[in-house]
Amino acid sequence: MKKNLLSIIILALLVVNLAMNGFMLLSVMTTNSQTAKLISDIAAALELEASGGSGGGFSGSNSGTVGVANIATFGFTGDNSLTISLKPGADGKAHYMVAEVVFSMNTASADFATYGSSDSLTSMNDLVKAKVIDILSNKTMEELQSDLQPAKDEVLEAIQELYGSNFIYDVNITAIYQ
Repeated sequence: MKKNLLSIIILALLVVNLAMNGFMLLSVMTTNSQTAKLISDIAAALELEASGGSGGGFSGSNSGTVGVANIATFGFTGDNSLTISLKPGADGKAHYMVAEVVFSMNTASADFATYGSSDSLTSMNDLVKAKVIDILSNKTMEELQSDLQPAKDEVLEAIQELYGSNFIYDVNITAIYQ
């Protein structure tokens, strides 16, 4: 009898514990959903600000991080690498840069279907090359050697403006200076 009474008390405490856990879960989930809504509203407001307020800007990635399955690349590598005459630096000598430029595209972007096809990329190839050469030729070898990131950002912004889209979200430049 003692064991049965103890079992009934334990069962009653388990039922009370289950009810309290259910109540706590319900109150936490309500608060969690309100917090998630607030965070998503803030993120949406920041994204509008980052893209110029009304979706008109092109700087930055269009989706934050892009999954590996959604990345496609094109660029000027190997035999198509670019030889660029750089602006004379402090030494007054003419310097050249042999650059391989690779653009990363987000295949999940709506604009990728329009601009990301091989025909479209081939037709814009000379314009893209001209933008890259124009930007990099206005830099000195010292500027590029000390920090290449500002030049990458400038190239990315120019290409996004050229296409009128940010489906191209990253640019990588590897260079050999002469």
